[in-house]
Amino acid sequence: MIAKEWDFLKMSARQLFTKRLRVALTVLGIAIGVAAVIGIVALSDGIREQAIETIKAQSDLTLIEIHPKTEGGVTQLITDSRIRALQTIPHVTATAPAFTDSYATKKQTFLQVLAVRGDEIDKVLKLRYTTGRVFVPAAPEVVFGADLKDKLLRNEGIRVGDIFTALVRDYDANGMPVDRQVPLNVVGALGDRDDQFDRYVLIDMTAASRIRGEQKGYDTVFIRVDTPEAVFGVVDQINAQGFEAQGAFEQIKAVNQFMDALLIVFMLFALFALVVGGLMITTTMITSVYERTREIGITMAVGASPNDVIRLVLYECLLIGIIGGIVGNILGFIFTVVLNTVGKPFIIARLGPEFSSIFGNEIARLSPEMVLAGMAIAVSFSLVAGIYPAIKATNLNPVEAIRGLM
Repeated sequence: MIAKEWDFLKMSARQLFTKRLRVALTVLGIAIGVAAVIGIVALSDGIREQAIETIKAQSDLTLIEIHPKTEGGVTQLITDSRIRALQTIPHVTATAPAFTDSYATKKQTFLQVLAVRGDEIDKVLKLRYTTGRVFVPAAPEVVFGADLKDKLLRNEGIRVGDIFTALVRDYDANGMPVDRQVPLNVVGALGDRDDQFDRYVLIDMTAASRIRGEQKGYDTVFIRVDTPEAVFGVVDQINAQGFEAQGAFEQIKAVNQFMDALLIVFMLFALFALVVGGLMITTTMITSVYERTREIGITMAVGASPNDVIRLVLYECLLIGIIGGIVGNILGFIFTVVLNTVGKPFIIARLGPEFSSIFGNEIARLSPEMVLAGMAIAVSFSLVAGIYPAIKATNLNPVEAIRGLM
């Protein structure tokens, strides 16, 4: 059986060799389509990977912020039991429930307040203090984020160690706003984190509840995950529990969605090139069938079955696909090299040197999976393109074919 297939393969190779120019042009058509696919995917993957690596380097990817979510008129409240359930999610290393509030200074500087427990938030955020210390539980003490510390020092002269008056807005029985004055001791300032905590006032949860005169429920939970690779799995489980998850991972999701949409658009153009290549193969094989009418007729007259004729034609298509895939991969490799050597400097020159770190060493990346995919695409399109010519060959009448008639 194997020997027979090998004979068919050799016969097909001889037929292709006798029509070298026609086959070369056909191979080039399918190769250009494969090269276009490889180049587009390599460029897309290169930009995607560089963008994600930049996000990982500049963002705290393992920090997730959870909020209640309302679906169908039902809101999933954050309770202690729900927090314990979140703590059991694999890869979650720490949780810190919190609630938000807002105060103001006497000069009407808005203060975004985050009420937390000091030990819990430290495990999640790994707080770094440039000045002072963490607040004492239940004490009217606060810690400033880096940006807020600079703003209050510059505009109002409030420093770490000072006691300042915060205005807490309440409403009287008639619904009129009333501002209460609450003295707060600034005991620390955080280092620059380059996130929302740079603008927060951190206060102990018990102290914040006393200031409000009521026990407030949680509206936020901060979660620390052990590795960036585990973040999306943890987010899926958080969503499954009815909560809304936010964090730097959303930037990666946005990059993936944008690159997927861009890839689809560009792949449509590459698909046109592949279709043209497939039509060239179909045309080549139909022409070959017409030219070999007498030969096919004699072959069928001496006992060749329709399946044998189909295999002869499809083996020729297979060889064209293999050669087209190899040439296409070579062209795709050359394309990625050109992109990395010429395209990257060109893009950086257009965008400015400050964007040079985004692209790393490569703007396009060719992986072994792409090479295998290129071969599979070339072979698949070639075989599909050869189906009609193969069926056409089997429909020939042996007697008329021998006479050279159709």
